[in-house]
Amino acid sequence: TPFYQAYATNPDQLDAVAQTLVSALTHDMPRRDERDFAALSDRIFPMFKPVELLLTVRERRLPMLVYREFLADLIITYVIDEARSVAYLNEDHIERWGVSAQEIHEAAMRNLRRRTDERVRYTSVGEGEQRLFILNSGDGYDATRLLLTDILAEWARMVRGRLVVGIPNRDFLIALGDSNQDILQNVAAQIQADATQREHTLTDRLFTLVGGQIREYEME
Repeated sequence: TPFYQAYATNPDQLDAVAQTLVSALTHDMPRRDERDFAALSDRIFPMFKPVELLLTVRERRLPMLVYREFLADLIITYVIDEARSVAYLNEDHIERWGVSAQEIHEAAMRNLRRRTDERVRYTSVGEGEQRLFILNSGDGYDATRLLLTDILAEWARMVRGRLVVGIPNRDFLIALGDSNQDILQNVAAQIQADATQREHTLTDRLFTLVGGQIREYEME
């Protein structure tokens, strides 16, 4: 998409755009066929995807992805983080490496926690009923940070009412309290719009934290 946009903006620069694309595709490409789980374990991350992805995999007769069911028609997939892309883990990886899906999940969560602690800071804007917390680092895993329930618990202590979280697309997470339903309705409407208009869309459903567990949130 960025390369097409660059071409659309400056069509007379087609050769330069094409050369840059070829360079991006052929340089610094890491190996995806590592047979040693230990060699890749620190590059495995969880990533939310719509459950419809599984149908696409089946239709194309590809090896089934390693995944966990989640909420709101989402699944947790697992990817090898690369310089300019990700490679999804599938059943062939598990068989080749001799590891379980649980081990994959645990490694992915450790890596998500480590990267979040080292590189990512949330933004807090507003006060009182208008306070919002936002994750928008652009590293591809902002929505998946919904799984870091200790961060949600911290936010829950700083908002009025119950904590409500939206993840309209892969690169955005927003949270607020539900004490003011008008504010919540406005934010929910924007989440709904973003869930249909942005790249890497996920869901317009909302989430909350109940007893340390993530649950879907039902509007009043």
